Amino acid sequence: MTVTENVLRHCPKCGSVRVHRSRRRGPIERLFSYLGGQICRCHDCCARQAWFGFSPFPIGNTDPRANPWAGIALFVSACAVCMVLMYWMVFRYTGISG
Repeated sequence: MTVTENVLRHCPKCGSVRVHRSRRRGPIERLFSYLGGQICRCHDCCARQAWFGFSPFPIGNTDPRANPWAGIALFVSACAVCMVLMYWMVFRYTGISG
């Protein structure tokens, strides 16, 4: 990173300008990297973000007191809603009665 990029990229959590690139950890960070994001970490508060241009997207558990199963439950319920919506669209617009 150049000096000007480092000044423009500040940590959204603590406001520090000591943000540097970090190694990818796990499949989610690899996906962000494949989509064009740069994985960065704040040196002061250790918060991790995927940067898309000048917009940060927080990675990881931002609240250490939060239930780790809450994210998984949200993901599973969102997938279930998508499946029900697709099922409804198939039978609604193809004329197949079920």
